[in-house]
Amino acid sequence: MTNYNQECNTGFIWNPVLETFHFGTSHPVRVGRFQMIRDFIEETGFLDRPNVSIIAPESMTEELLQKTHSLDYIERVKTISRTGQGAIDIDTPGYKGIFENALITCGATITGIDAIMSKKVSHFFSPTGGFHHAKYKTGGGFCIFNDVAAAVYRLKEHGLKRILVADFDVHHGNGTQEYFYEDPQVLNISFHQDPEWLYPHEGFIKDIGAGDGRGYNINVPLPIDSGDAVYKFAFDEIVPPIVESFQPDFILFLPGFDAHYRDPLAQLILTTNMIRYVTEWIHRAAHVWSEGHLGVISGGGYHPESFKWGVGEVMSVLTGHQFVAPTQEPPFDDDEESWEFIKKSVERVKEIVFPLFGLDSTE
Repeated sequence: MTNYNQECNTGFIWNPVLETFHFGTSHPVRVGRFQMIRDFIEETGFLDRPNVSIIAPESMTEELLQKTHSLDYIERVKTISRTGQGAIDIDTPGYKGIFENALITCGATITGIDAIMSKKVSHFFSPTGGFHHAKYKTGGGFCIFNDVAAAVYRLKEHGLKRILVADFDVHHGNGTQEYFYEDPQVLNISFHQDPEWLYPHEGFIKDIGAGDGRGYNINVPLPIDSGDAVYKFAFDEIVPPIVESFQPDFILFLPGFDAHYRDPLAQLILTTNMIRYVTEWIHRAAHVWSEGHLGVISGGGYHPESFKWGVGEVMSVLTGHQFVAPTQEPPFDDDEESWEFIKKSVERVKEIVFPLFGLDSTE
């Protein structure tokens, strides 16, 4: 694939109103999370680039919200938001104003979609978004409403018919999978830690979609302590041939900041070198097949330093502005057990999915 290191027009979605949430002082998602990223990209010079602009988010519309979630669930969130009583789920406490905050944090993703489709920018990066655990009738996993699903619906309203969700968050996007399990217009690729050991305990290789969508849902679980080498092997074996076959009109990308070895909520041991590698490939793919249409939503990332380094790598690829993360040393290298696990996983994915795309599973 042609190398794209060009300076692309990139929108950074930002308004301080994104910070109007409060899950509690002991919760992994804390107030200041998004402001930290905004300050970081300013300090590192990204906002000084002529090809980078700040785009103010707008709240997701009621019409799009009702496409994405059931009326009963929406009313339940509104009640929690009005009273401050109750919880979305055991790991997602409620608070006054949670409904309005969920609309703006999800709306940031939709604002980015519309900015690309109106040709204001080629790419957008949002410090929020990636709420891929929310389902049609429920929330959870720190997610109130599913902006990924809403973004796909919005892209379809723009007339697009081949949408790639490239989800490299360390936690499986079980909500997104449920929405589009039978939809051949949405190719959902998820790389995540083995669901036997990590929330939400969904996303197995056998879950490849159903009906017309069979083959369009691809799960690549990775064993605990997987590092850059086994991750790169799995990526190179699976992602390029399938994406080339699908040829997406638009790519929604969750970089997987929480797969870093410093992250406290998971047990993979990636460095930002791998985040950059995946981002560079996705960026090139967007220019080859999607007219450059690429939306990046942060998803997880719960160690402040590694989260910032990952953002720096992604923004560097999108904008052409140089950023080099500090040298990182994972606690250990990929071992024989990890290699054996991932080679078998890759073989199985290729065996059951590749023939559905007309690809040779033995190559």
